[in-house]
Amino acid sequence: MNRFALITAAMIAAASGAAAKDLTVRSGEHEGFTRLVVHVPQDTGWVLKHTKNGARLHVALKDATYDTSSVFRRLTQDRLTAMSQAKPGAALELEFGCDCVALAYLFKNTMIVIDIAPGSLPPSLISDVPLPVLPENRKHEPAPGSEQALDTLALPLLNQNANGFEDQLSTRLLQGADRDIIDLNIAAVGPRASTSKQEVFLPSDLEMNIQVTSILDDLEGLLGPDIPELKKRRDCVSSDELAFEDWSDGRPFAVQAAYLRSELYQEFDTVDTHKAMELAKLYAYSGFGAEAMTALNLLADQSLETDRVAAIGRVLDNGPLTENNPFAGLQRCDSDAALWAALTEGHLQEDANLTAIEQSFVRLPDHLRRHVGPALSDILVDGKKLEAARRVLRSVDRVNTQTNASLAHAKASVASAEGDAPKTEALLTEAIEASDATFEAPIALARLVDKRWRERGAISPKELELADSYTVEFRHADIGEMMQRTHAVALSLGQEFDAALDALAELPEDEDTADALNRVVLILTERAEDATFSRRILALPQKQADQLTTDTAIAVANRLTELGFSRQARALANRPQDRLRTDELARVRARAALLDQRPHQALLELEEDHTEEAIDLRAEALQAAGEFAAAGALMRGAGRTDDASRFYWLADQTDEAELAQSEKFDLVIKSTLGLTAEVGRLPDTPLADAENLLRDSAETRQMIADLLGTLVEN
Repeated sequence: MNRFALITAAMIAAASGAAAKDLTVRSGEHEGFTRLVVHVPQDTGWVLKHTKNGARLHVALKDATYDTSSVFRRLTQDRLTAMSQAKPGAALELEFGCDCVALAYLFKNTMIVIDIAPGSLPPSLISDVPLPVLPENRKHEPAPGSEQALDTLALPLLNQNANGFEDQLSTRLLQGADRDIIDLNIAAVGPRASTSKQEVFLPSDLEMNIQVTSILDDLEGLLGPDIPELKKRRDCVSSDELAFEDWSDGRPFAVQAAYLRSELYQEFDTVDTHKAMELAKLYAYSGFGAEAMTALNLLADQSLETDRVAAIGRVLDNGPLTENNPFAGLQRCDSDAALWAALTEGHLQEDANLTAIEQSFVRLPDHLRRHVGPALSDILVDGKKLEAARRVLRSVDRVNTQTNASLAHAKASVASAEGDAPKTEALLTEAIEASDATFEAPIALARLVDKRWRERGAISPKELELADSYTVEFRHADIGEMMQRTHAVALSLGQEFDAALDALAELPEDEDTADALNRVVLILTERAEDATFSRRILALPQKQADQLTTDTAIAVANRLTELGFSRQARALANRPQDRLRTDELARVRARAALLDQRPHQALLELEEDHTEEAIDLRAEALQAAGEFAAAGALMRGAGRTDDASRFYWLADQTDEAELAQSEKFDLVIKSTLGLTAEVGRLPDTPLADAENLLRDSAETRQMIADLLGTLVEN
C-alpha cells in the first residue's frame, strides 16, 4: 500500500468516526445460544475481545453510544446478565452469567452478530503448528534455447502433494492475519462451492486430477453450532400476481356484494369456489377483515392465494400476525407485497423497500388509507423513518374528513420522535378526547402519563380521574394490566404514593410490573417528604426490593444515608444482582460505613475509586479516623491546597502546608503561631511587666478576632 492509499484510508476512518452515533442493540433467544445484533454503518471497524466472565466490543466510531433499552425484555436465559458502557465512545461491556463464549461475525456489512453460548474458548488454530520448512530450491540450468520461468516457479507445487502445500499456505495466511499484515476477507457463513467460479491458471503439463479446496472447508466443524446457516429467502410476489387493485371492479360495494352472494351457492347448495374467493377479496378490499375470513371458510381447499387474502383480512381487524404469515420476509420486494409484508410483520426490516411501500400505500383506496395509515406510520416511526411516516400521514390527511383518534395517535408518535413535546401532548390529548376513540384513548393516556414521568412533570386531577376510570372499564380487556400500571404511575405523579404502591401490590409479578414499581419508587424518592419516604421504603417487601433496578437502588440508598438509615442503605448497595455502576454503589456503602463510625471500612470501599466525590469521602474517613496528615497529603495530591493546608493545620504540621498558595490558611497559621508564642515577662520592673501583659492581651484578642473573621468569611 503506497503513501497515498494510507493517507486516504486514514481520512476515511477519521470521517467515519467523527460524528457521534447511536447504535441500537437487539437481542433474541435461540435454542442453545443468545444472540445480540448491533447495527453499525457500513465499513465500520470493530473488535470483540473476551474478558473474565464476559466480552468487550470495540467499535471504531467516535462518541458512539449503545441503545440497550430493549435487550433484556426478550431474554429468558441467564447467559447475558449485564451490559454497560462507561462513557460515549467507550467499549460495550458484556457480562455472562454462565461459562460461556461469544462468537461474532459481520452480516450484510451493517450488523455485528454476537452469539453467546456455553462452552470454552478453543485453542489457537496455529498455536501448535511449527513454521513450515520448504524444500531448498535447487538451481537448474535451463535447457539450451528454452526459457526458465514456468518450471522453476512451479517446483514447490509439483514437488509436494496438494494437502501439504495447502497446510503451509493456510498457516502463513493465518499468521499474517494474526499479525495484521494481511486481511482475510472471509465470506458469510453458508453453503458455497469449494472451488472458485473463475478459471485458475495452471501449467499446461499439470495432471488435472488435483482438487483445490479452502481451509475454511476444513474448519467448518470447528465453528460450532452457534452460527446457523442463512436460510433461503422467499421469492418476491409481483403486483400483477397479487392483483390487489382488481379485487373490486369499481362498482358500489353493495352492488358487488349482493351479486356475489346471490351467485355463491349453486345446485344442491354447493359453493361456487370462484365466487367465494371473489367475495372474500371484495370484503378484504373494502376493509371488512372478519367478513373476508368468513367467506374463506367456505372454501374446502387452502392455497397460497387464500393464505394471502386471509393474512390481509386478519391484519385489517387484528393488527400484525404472529404466525403463518405468507408475506413474511417480502418487505424487500418492489411490489405491493412490500406494503402488506410491513403491515403483517408489524415492524420495519433492514432491507425494506420504502419506495415500494409508500407507492403501494398511495395506490390504496381512500377508506383503506384511512384505516391502515396510522398503523403504517407507527411502523415507520419505530424504524426511525420519520420523513416517510410524515408523508404517510399527509396522505391520510388528504382523504380524511373528520378528527380521527388513531390518526391523532399516529401523529403524536411522529411528534414524539421529533422531540416536539408540546405538539406530542396536544395530539395525545386530542386522541383521548376524540369521539371515535375506543382502545386508542386509554393507550394515548398511557403514553401521556409515560411522557409526564420522563419529563418529571405533574398530572392534572382530570387525567388522574380518567386513568382511574379506564382501570375499571378495561379491567377484563387485554390492556387491563397496562391501565393498572398507568394508574399507579399517575398516582405517584399526583403525590398519592400510598395508593400507587398499594395498586402495584395487586398486579402479578412480571417485568412490566417491575418497571412500573421502579418508576413509582423513583418519584417517591424525589418528591415525597421524609416521613412518607422512610415509612414506605422501610416497609417495602423484600420481593419488591429485589425488583428495583441499580439506578433506583442507588437513588433510594443515597436518600436513606441522608436520613441516617445506614443499615438499610448498605443492604440496597450490596445486592448480588447489581453488576453495573459499581463505583457509585461503593460510595453508598462508604457513606453508610461513615454513619456507623467505621472510617476504615469506608476507606476499603473507596480503594479503587479516584473520582472527586470519592476523594471527598476518603478525606472525611481519614478525618474521622484522626489521620489529618494523611488527609492533607490526599488533598495535596488532588491539587486542593486550601483543604490540604487545613488538614495539616489540624495535624499540627504547619511546615507541610504550602502557605504561598493558600492566603486563607496563611493568615490562620500565622495567627495560630502568634497565639501559641510565649509572652515576654519583666519581673524586675512590675509596672512595665503589667503594661506588657495588657498590650499582649490586646494583641491576642485582636488575633483571635482576625482568626475567627477569616474562618467565617471562608
